[in-house]
Amino acid sequence: MNRLFLLFFFPFLIYCKQVSLFEQNLEKYETKYIKMLKKAEIYNFNSQNLDLLRQKILLKKDLRIKIFGDSHIAADIFSSELRNIIFKPNAIGFVYPIFPNYHRNILTKIESKHFEVLNSLRNPYINYPMGGVIARAKNTQALITLDLLLENKKFIVRFVVKTPNELATFEVIDSNYKKIHLSSKNPETWYLSKEYELQFPITIKSLMRNGMLGGYFIYNKEDNNIIDHMGINGARSDLWLKWNQDIFDQELQAIQYDLVILSYGSNDAISEKFEYDTFMHNYKVLIRKIRKYNPNTTILLIGPPTVVAKNKSKNYEITPNFLQVKNAIKELAKSENTLFFDLDEFIEKTGKKQKWIEEKLSKKDVHLTPLGYRISANAVYKALLNTLKIKE
Repeated sequence: MNRLFLLFFFPFLIYCKQVSLFEQNLEKYETKYIKMLKKAEIYNFNSQNLDLLRQKILLKKDLRIKIFGDSHIAADIFSSELRNIIFKPNAIGFVYPIFPNYHRNILTKIESKHFEVLNSLRNPYINYPMGGVIARAKNTQALITLDLLLENKKFIVRFVVKTPNELATFEVIDSNYKKIHLSSKNPETWYLSKEYELQFPITIKSLMRNGMLGGYFIYNKEDNNIIDHMGINGARSDLWLKWNQDIFDQELQAIQYDLVILSYGSNDAISEKFEYDTFMHNYKVLIRKIRKYNPNTTILLIGPPTVVAKNKSKNYEITPNFLQVKNAIKELAKSENTLFFDLDEFIEKTGKKQKWIEEKLSKKDVHLTPLGYRISANAVYKALLNTLKIKE
């Protein structure tokens, strides 16, 4: 059986819990999903670096993909599905120091104690690194254990750190008992550490109160098949403005990505007021910043799925600003010469929102189900292959 459809069907079994019925109707479901994927389309507005991306996808070697986004991305369902259908991942890329509730990267296992998590969307701290998530040590008993669900356990690691003074703030011990200490000559300023070769799992011990971790870059010296993500529940397209731009610029250069996916818009559409000019300016600056530090990348904008919320009568309806936001993102893709995938259009072509709800592909609100996100990931990838003229 085609592996692609096994990935589709596993979440479906969770919903119906009737394996025998599922097996009886296997051929019907295969046909349905094949038909859906045939309707997937990417708009190419004279996008840059497509030849480079095409070569990397054909080789499936040293292919690095990054996803910025909101709750559609935060649970690592969409990005995990991309990993499953494109390649076997051999590195992590960037990962948060500790994941906020309902966020994850399924290739990592992080356990912690005596750390507090700060989220740039929720906590009024003014100095966040890229991604906007901080792990701050409450005391000297604070501890993080980080392991990776990959066959290889030895990687290059760089730490994003902010220290309260010039003394060693964190001690890192790997599984071979190699020890390193993280300190800074410029306290209260975020810095990206040098490269360390470490064997996982690793333990990060706090040596003093209020030391901060902003994330880890985990990769190989050569040949990195990576899909990492920075999804934050509730994020709008301007969340990046809350991050310290100096460390953000440094972090954007740590790994050179072949494809950067930006998946924002749902929370912009839910907002009571939509300021078109501000939205376009801020999103445009983000795109140009990414291009500046990843000059060989291709950028793909994904429009939000149908944005539905409860009205005053507690009935679900499309939000007043949804079409404005969706159209603005498409206009932005045109003006900035990027790729554009209209997820709402894909849903409309394959049965509309109500049909997706009935098929357990979408919830009643703005979110999709796990199966819906997996189908969306396959649709984006199939449309990308069509754009690159790759048969697979």
